[in-house]
Formats: sequence, C-alpha cells, structure tokens
Amino acid sequence: MAAPAGHGQGYAMERRLIAARSAEFSLVSSYKYGYRNREDITNLAPGVLIKGSKNVQTNVSERIQIRKGYSLDGATSTIAAPILGAFDFINGAGLESHIRTGFNDTGSDGKMQFRYVASDGTVTWTDLVTGLTDSNFNFTGFWNTNESERVALGVNGNGNIYEWNGAVTTINTSTSASITTNGTTTWTDLGFYASTSPRSIVVGSSVFTYTGGEGTTTLTGVTPDASGITVGAVAHQSVIVTATSTFTGPPTGFSPNVISVLNNQIYLGSTKNAAIWLSKVNSYTDYSHSTPRQPGEGGSGVLDQNTTAFIVQGTGTQATMYVSAGQDLWYTTIFTAGADASGNPYETFGMLPLKIGKQQGALSQAMVSNMKNYIISASNETTIDMMGVLPTYLTQAQVQNISDPIKLDIDSYDFTDGSIFYYRYYIYVAVPKEGLVLSYSLTSQTWDAPLTIPVSRFFVVGGQLYGHGYNTSESYQLFTGYADRVYPGFSGYPIPCDMVFSYEQYGSRHILKSATALYVEGYISANTTLSAGVTYELDGCATEKTFMLSGANKQYVCIPAELGPLGEDSLGKQKLGGGMSSSIQGLPPKFRWEPTFGNTNFFESSVSFSINGINQQFQLIAFGLNARGAPEESVYIRD
Repeated sequence: MAAPAGHGQGYAMERRLIAARSAEFSLVSSYKYGYRNREDITNLAPGVLIKGSKNVQTNVSERIQIRKGYSLDGATSTIAAPILGAFDFINGAGLESHIRTGFNDTGSDGKMQFRYVASDGTVTWTDLVTGLTDSNFNFTGFWNTNESERVALGVNGNGNIYEWNGAVTTINTSTSASITTNGTTTWTDLGFYASTSPRSIVVGSSVFTYTGGEGTTTLTGVTPDASGITVGAVAHQSVIVTATSTFTGPPTGFSPNVISVLNNQIYLGSTKNAAIWLSKVNSYTDYSHSTPRQPGEGGSGVLDQNTTAFIVQGTGTQATMYVSAGQDLWYTTIFTAGADASGNPYETFGMLPLKIGKQQGALSQAMVSNMKNYIISASNETTIDMMGVLPTYLTQAQVQNISDPIKLDIDSYDFTDGSIFYYRYYIYVAVPKEGLVLSYSLTSQTWDAPLTIPVSRFFVVGGQLYGHGYNTSESYQLFTGYADRVYPGFSGYPIPCDMVFSYEQYGSRHILKSATALYVEGYISANTTLSAGVTYELDGCATEKTFMLSGANKQYVCIPAELGPLGEDSLGKQKLGGGMSSSIQGLPPKFRWEPTFGNTNFFESSVSFSINGINQQFQLIAFGLNARGAPEESVYIRD
C-alpha cells in the first residue's frame, strides 16, 4: 500500500513500529474450546478455560464475559427446603400456568403452588395443596375430554394423583349463593370446570362448590355462604385428588411417582416397582383391557428393573415412549397389530430393550428432557447424553456423550435432586447439591465454566428462563442484571467471576522464557475492579504476579464523559453535546491495559482474571504476555 503523499518516512517508521510492537506479545483472542476439565492443563490450546474458572460464559461475539445474575420471582422465603417439582402448561384460557412443589422442611408441611401475576405485575406463588409429606413431584399434561382443556397431572408416590386445570380469576361481586367474576369472560372460557362433579373454587383459604352458571360470568348454587368475599380477591379452581387405589387395573398398593403421556394415554411407574401401567385413551383412572387387547385400551408390563423415567421422543405417528429403568436400562414401548384365528383384530403392548451398556440408565425423571429431535439425560455412568436417531442410523436410537470435555468435573459431582433442561440452543444441568448449573452450547459444542446458581428445576415464563431454588423455597428469573438474588429493596449479592486459562509454553515446552508485560483488551464498566494474574509453572510453584485495573481509570479505559460541553475536554475526545455511557456496540467502555513487571524466568504460565462485585461488567477480547526466550540456559535433564 502506498504511503500518503509527504509522509513516506514517517509512515514507514509507523509501520515498522506497529510490526515490532505486535511481535512483542503472543495474544490469545480465540476461545472456541470453552471450558474443559479432562486433559492435562499444560497440554491444552491457548485460551481454554480450566478448573478454577466460574461464572463466565463465551458469548455469541466470541468474547468471554461474566454471567448475568438472577432476581427473585415472587416473595422471599425463609423455608430451608428445596423446590423438587415443577410443571408448565397452557391452561383452558390459553394462558401459561406454572406449578411448583416444595416448602417441606419438617416432613409434613410441603406445598403445591401456582404462579399468579397481578394486574400491576406483582408475582405471587399461591397455595394449591398444603400439608404434603413429600414435595418431590413429577407431572405431565393431559387432555380432559369432558372439559375440552388441558390439565396437569402430578404424582409423588403417596398413592394419589393430583389434577389441576390452571383456571384463575378475580372476583367482582358475590352473594350468599353466587359469585361473579371480573370482566365479561365466562367462567368456562376462563377454564373453570363445567362438567366435573363436584366442582369447587378456592378464594383465599375458603372452598366454595357450585352447581351452575359456568357459561356466564356468575356461578350459581354456591355453598357455603359466599357473601363475605372481598372484591378483587383471587379465585382458582380446586385441585382434584384421586386415590390410585380406586383406579381400574393397578393393584391397590401401587403408588406411582413417575408419570408421562403419549396419545392421551397415561403411563404410570414407580421407582419402587418394576411394573408400568398404560391407561385407556382419554382416561387417567382406567388401565384395563380386553383379551385380546384392543387399540386404545389400557395395558401393563414388567421391566427388568424399577421404573426411573418416561420421556417421549419424536412427533406424530413416529412418537415413541422411552422408559428408563434402574441404573442400566432403556426401553421403547411398542404396539403391534395382529389378528386372531377368526380374523378379529387386536393390538399387543410391550417394551423393547435398547442396546445400552451398564450404568447408562437415567438418574431420575427430572434428569431427562426433550431437545428438538433428541432426548437429553444424565446417566448413572455419570455422563450427560443426547439420545435419538442420528443421521447415520436410520432406525436404532444412539447415545452420544457430550460431557467428556468436563469428565473430571462430572465424575466429582453429586447429582442428587438435579435436573436437565433445553433452552435456546443451550443445555442446562442443575447440580443443586453442588450449588451449580452447567451450561452447554449446542452452537459451539462447548461447555461454559460452572455457574454458581443454586436451583433445582428450570421453567420458562414469557420466553425467559427461570429457575426454582434449592437452598430455599424460592423462584428466580435467570440471567438478568449483574447481581444475584435481587429483589425490591435489595440490590443483590456480588457474582464471583473467575477466568483461569490453560498453561502456555509459547511454542516450546523445554525452553525458558522471560516476560515483562501483560496485554489485556476488552470492555469494562466504570464501577468494576479487574484483577489480573500471571501464574508461573503449574500451581504457581515458581511465583504469581497480580495486577489491578479500575474501570474508572481513564489512562487505560475509554470513558466518555456524562456531559461533554466545550472546554471540559479537548476537541476530538468527546462528541459535541454530550458523551456516551457505553460503547457503540452497547457494551461497557473499551479498554487496553499493559501492566509491566520485573522478569521471572519460566517454562509455562497461566493467565487469570477475576472480578467480584455488584453490577460489575467485564468482557475479555484478547490477552497475552510479551514472552520470549530467556537468555539463561534452559534447565532440564540431558543424557
């Protein structure tokens, strides 16, 4: 490229200077391998996050940043008990319904609650059932043909099945024998039952039955006296509790705690029993069948180990129910059409074992979920797996272990009470006993460093990811703001963020190096203090160096003024009429930082960064040492 006229000598010197300066630093600006904990950390490529990293993620712009925080969804709780059941469904009014179960800190005070949002946006988790002895629920959806709406069915191994339709409204007026809803929508269109008997609603802690008026805005035949209901009070449909001992088919002592649905037939299982039961189409209380069995009837089967989980894979006529049993087994359910000697049709129901190895059964029902065309699960091996019909296999489901890059972490964790969830091209694994969430990007096929978020279950509200608490019976919106457990009147806790990178040998493992400067480039908010460290030799057995950068330091950070009137800054530094609060990309201000230090010879080194504060932001673009060969002779063993 030709030099500008009149600037030949200066331009050439500038080019040489740029080339010389760039050669001084061995910069890392690619983070395509994410976080790993499997290989020797001195054998990894530059820019790989290693053990010790936490609460950082590689974003879509291929920068590494502090994760976002979480804020309370609903009221705070002092109950030191986990949320162990959760379910989301669309109710009869076409609205989202969310259920959680928890609060069981004494063994007999567990609760089932639903999420209610008031007109002013206030979130309240309202009791549906109290006094539960076990809050570890599993749920499924079911189409109630009598009411023509979807309902939630839940089991927890106590010998009951719980049905709730998600119907909620507020009260306008009431009399001794009638209750009128607000608005012009009828009780039926709000999703309340019109055919079930008896029918009841709950207002506050009072239960009211009704016999008519569902097709209008006023329920009639209400008992007991409803005249004292407060205007604006919230009303919801009562939960229907049915003892499984009254079901047709299963033995009286069968107490399911695993449940799923396919083609509106309910599958029931128990982690204490090897039998599974299939309901008739459109019924969750009748599991009977003729001899020979006819299509759409109930059925049963016995597995080789106790039931652990049900999960549907596929859609439409290709959908199949997968069943996990014990620690080792997976099955698919199969329906085979046939005809007897007289030509009368029948259909058999059975289970086909998959070709799975030892310890590859699912850990629990919560540890299996759906992701597009795949099942995702955590196995007893322990691995995080994707299971489905892969492109190279036309019919047989295959298992793909995606957790091998973090094998040493996975092998060390206690996954008790955990869950797995797919959301927007990420697989999230809650490891509540460790207080962690593991995050896997399907786009880059890499893991993020562990996230210290204490949740046990995930759910989605309005397209946003939420989580249910494990240390306390609370719920949170995830990845919002830059502080943890934020709620009105409390700005939250700081997010401890650590980026620890693999050891680099700068082209030669056996040659001594020297360095006197570290270059760092990224984005940082003015309230953030960034700590950078250089660790020489594995575990810092030589020495460690630490440097601090304030995000308010204008020497290194391009900080626009809040206001930029003429005279405050020299022309060219600020836009006339005012400064910007963030970079042109909507990020915190850009910085370039080059701390210098006295040389310590080394063979390999690791660079790390950390911040720990409320509402602090930091994103890393590039870093590196000005490493070069040391003048001293390398020290290693020669023959």
